[in-house]
Amino acid sequence: MSSSNNKSAHYDSIYYDTDDEDNATDHKIPTNDELLYDPSMDDQDEAWILNQIKKAGGKEAQTDAVLTCPMCFSPLSYNCQRHERYTNQYRAMFVTNCRIIKSERYKDKGSDEAFYPVHCSSCDTHVAMMDEEEVYHFFNIIAT
Repeated sequence: MSSSNNKSAHYDSIYYDTDDEDNATDHKIPTNDELLYDPSMDDQDEAWILNQIKKAGGKEAQTDAVLTCPMCFSPLSYNCQRHERYTNQYRAMFVTNCRIIKSERYKDKGSDEAFYPVHCSSCDTHVAMMDEEEVYHFFNIIAT
């Protein structure tokens, strides 16, 4: 951008410095509308996510990720813990946009523990299993 205090609608010539004389043109700075991007939205989005994390986990909320559905990108959890051994799996107690299938119950062969399938309530994708202590074990998600 222009180094002067007066904002210019063109980049400084040094920004596109080139030895090629034919390529020495005046480069217009695109507006946010032309870019289809509003830089101030990043700060607003970050504030919104931090507020969601705080609402989900209380004053000292911390999360290893924000979990979303891999098909429709609906948020599933703002407060979760990453699995120690399986790094693509997470567990959470507080969820959103999740539907438990109580009519299906699966037992673990190695223990007597039972699990229920959990689907995204927006698009019905299978995203997790819930144990009998109501802990959600997410495995089919996008973690950001």
